[in-house]
Amino acid sequence: MEADSCPECGQPWSEATDPEAEFAYRAELVRCHACTTSAKAVKAYQDKGGDGAGLHVHITRP
Repeated sequence: MEADSCPECGQPWSEATDPEAEFAYRAELVRCHACTTSAKAVKAYQDKGGDGAGLHVHITRP
């Protein structure tokens, strides 16, 4: 149920905010290499004075 979901992680709000659940969750960091490449290209473009408004990035894997 969307109304009972944390807007950030999607976990059930009533469970995730329960004080008894304070140490019940684990988090794992995962890097998307396609998104990393995209973010680096946008940053390089903006660092050269490019306007990022409306900019879309097309990602390919050669």
